[in-house]
Amino acid sequence: MKFLYSLAFIIGADNWKLDKVPHEILDTLMEFDKNESQILDLGCGIGKESVFLALQGWRVIGIDFIIYAIHKANKAANAANVLDRTLFISADVSKLSLLKLPPIHFAYDIGCFHLLNPDQMECYIVGLNKIIVSGGVFLLNAFTPRQQGKKTVGLDSETVKNLFSPDFELERTSNHSYWRYPANWYWLRRK
Repeated sequence: MKFLYSLAFIIGADNWKLDKVPHEILDTLMEFDKNESQILDLGCGIGKESVFLALQGWRVIGIDFIIYAIHKANKAANAANVLDRTLFISADVSKLSLLKLPPIHFAYDIGCFHLLNPDQMECYIVGLNKIIVSGGVFLLNAFTPRQQGKKTVGLDSETVKNLFSPDFELERTSNHSYWRYPANWYWLRRK
């Protein structure tokens, strides 16, 4: 999988990127204080959303396992003059607990979690539990269940609720999708 995503970024076949920062992220951020909050962008790719948020005054950490994407994210942050408000890390999102991250108030994932295998999902959640502060929000955007080759990818609300409990409470969902495939947004609050 890593090879395919690396190749996609290099040749520009990364058509899963969104044209603009989803309003779900911007609306959720309204409850946080820019001066007191740290944001985590999981599966940040080339850092488009992270850089946009940094330009608005937020402090953002972006994580992606594609080194080329992280390189492009750093170039974008430099070009936007927000290197002081961004940190991009090349790492596996399922190994967050191995990273020395500050307390996170708001984290979001736009289409990364639903591609992980069950063991990776479990490790990802363990890592989130360690870094998101009590009362913090994790905003997950994931495909609804569908066939992708020989396997089923995607999540439904009940699965998300069960995976993230007891440490997170599923507060609400939305079925607004930015892709050609159905996807849901899940707002999870850290207890």
